[in-house]
Amino acid sequence: MNSSKVILDKIISDNSAIISDNIKRAEDTANDIIAKAEQDATIRVSEFEGGLKASYDEVIRRATVVAGLDAKKILMNAKSCAIDNLFEKALNQLANMDKKKYLAIIESLLKKYAEDGDTVIISEMDKNRITQKFIDDVAKKLAIKLTLSKELGNFNGGVVLAGKNSDKNLSFDMELLGIREEYETQIANMLFEEK
Repeated sequence: MNSSKVILDKIISDNSAIISDNIKRAEDTANDIIAKAEQDATIRVSEFEGGLKASYDEVIRRATVVAGLDAKKILMNAKSCAIDNLFEKALNQLANMDKKKYLAIIESLLKKYAEDGDTVIISEMDKNRITQKFIDDVAKKLAIKLTLSKELGNFNGGVVLAGKNSDKNLSFDMELLGIREEYETQIANMLFEEK
């Protein structure tokens, strides 16, 4: 046998337990490192997934809130447009009313609100319906002095009474605005009654 081979075999045989022990320790250390890395990775993946879930839930919550607000805005706008149309139709019906009925309304407004010395301002649309003679007849019934203004008002029917101390806006625009302010909620509820 070759002496170097014998020496080599002797070294290997004497150190094989040490080598095996070192290999075993290295494998154990590597396995521990891998297990710790897997555990850390699992924790990080779980934290990431939890963060994603929380982010996802928050995005869904916000989107739901925004969609609800947008839906409310759309509904409010629809209600407002419907009420605008309703009052516009009411104004048109008043403006296009039979002359006799129309003058009866104007007379009742004058009887209720006119004061001695008031000037009656009418709109462009009424210049052929409400005459000085009509105003004189109403004034005679009330035993007061009323004058029909030569200037026309910028409103849609009704009258404005210009008085010594104050003016009274009895235009249909103003009357309908007052009705709208007072009853808009009830009108909206009737128009958009939820069943």
